Parts: sequence; structure tokens; C-alpha cells
Amino acid sequence: MINIKEKVLSLKDRYGCAEPEQLCEKMGINIVDHELPDNINGFTVSMEGIPFIVLNSALNYYDRRITMSHELGHIVLHGSTNTVCLSLNTSFCLSKFEREADCFAACLLMEAGLEEIDGMDCVTAEDIAKRAHIPQEMVENAFSRWSEI
Repeated sequence: MINIKEKVLSLKDRYGCAEPEQLCEKMGINIVDHELPDNINGFTVSMEGIPFIVLNSALNYYDRRITMSHELGHIVLHGSTNTVCLSLNTSFCLSKFEREADCFAACLLMEAGLEEIDGMDCVTAEDIAKRAHIPQEMVENAFSRWSEI
């Protein structure tokens, strides 16, 4: 079983950051913004062994970060498996790979937002979601999987 939280912490330690765009740059993953159909936020592809994350150019800053983190999760957790995640008006998709990539994204973005949370007395999923700028549902999904990750 994949320990997603451990993978995120390992990446942070290795590359010295938890910001998805910085991680991609340091890992040699190319980011391409491209006009995509409204129902596709992004996908990963590998060409001649070079990983790419293709993002919908219409995404706002926060959705772009979430999608980039999700697609980075596919690369880190699933290697060369190419996936396309369709936007289904929820924070997570149904397949195992999609749930794992969502959990990776939530853990990564929560880790990136920890500086704001440090020192707070009582932290709820809502607090973390607001500070990490991710849907509360993603935080709750990651918390519910922590016994598995």
C-alpha cells in the first residue's frame, strides 16, 4: 500500500519545498498551459521519457494549483501511467488512481500551507482548507485515508 503522506514529506525534504510548481520545476516535470475542453482540468503525459503536466489554461490560480498537485500525484505515485481526470463537480474522482492523486494533492497543499497553521490552538478541516486554499472535502478525504496512507 502506498504511504502518500510519507511520499509528500519525502519530496519536501528532498527538494526543500512543497509548492507544486516549484516541485515540478525541480523534478524536471514540464508544465504546459493549453486550451482544453471545460470538463478537463488537466492530464499527465510522458513523451520520450520526459513527463509533462498539461493544464487547462482557463483555470484560476487555485484550481490550477490543485490540478497541478493532483497530476503531480499521478507522476509520483503511478509513474508512467497516463491519466485524464475529468471535472465532475466534485473534489475527487472515483477510481483508485484518482482518489490517490487527490489525496496526494491534499497532503501536498496542506503541507505547503502548514506555516499559516503552525501555532494555532484548534485546527479543523475547515481551517486547513481555508489556509491551503483547497476544498474542505479534499481535506476530509485525506484525513479519512490517513489510517491507510
